Amino acid sequence: MMSHGQRIAAFLGHAPADLAAFYDGDALPDYPDSRIHCLPFDQALAYTRDMHGIPVVQRLGLWVLDDAEDSNPHAYVTQGPCTGAVVHFSHDGEPRVAFGSLAAFVAALHEAGGRGGDIDDLPPQAPAYALDAEITVLLGEDSEDAHFLVNLYLGICAPLQMQTQEALLREDDFLVREALAARLAQTARPQDLDTAQRLAADPHPQVARAGALALAAVRRAGR
Repeated sequence: MMSHGQRIAAFLGHAPADLAAFYDGDALPDYPDSRIHCLPFDQALAYTRDMHGIPVVQRLGLWVLDDAEDSNPHAYVTQGPCTGAVVHFSHDGEPRVAFGSLAAFVAALHEAGGRGGDIDDLPPQAPAYALDAEITVLLGEDSEDAHFLVNLYLGICAPLQMQTQEALLREDDFLVREALAARLAQTARPQDLDTAQRLAADPHPQVARAGALALAAVRRAGR
């Protein structure tokens, strides 16, 4: 009989040790009153197979971990610069890298489940990733999947280099420029002033609103 790791590898091409151990260990986190329900292995594999009909899911090598019956599962990333992280793959809003590791995700599930909190109330615990190179490559691709990934990565990137910011400012997709503004508001530095000013003056109202918040944050950072 194949082990969990062997079955993961048979589907994904490789089996991260922590992911295999997740299924080899004790009972999976399951708190029905909190909509916290990590799927048993066979159900997780079936859900993952279904999700891999989505090209961007294949690019990230996602493995589905839970099902709160809302089509917004958390999934383990097995490919790309955020390998080992956990994504909240939301169909209702913007997907995000929510946790930097499977261990952090499981600990948050137990904490929330123990107090009766809801799955959607988990506080994000993702670290900042150096993603300038990855974002630059994706911008050159100019595809729907690339824009999806750029927006995903902008949510957890370390402060961006000026040339990366310039490339993002030139993007036609206003959602990319809005995501840049949102990230600048979180990672504001005095040297981001020019970028924030341009975003605040963006012709698209959504970008301009987010840019105004970024500009205020950058000005506070410069005091």
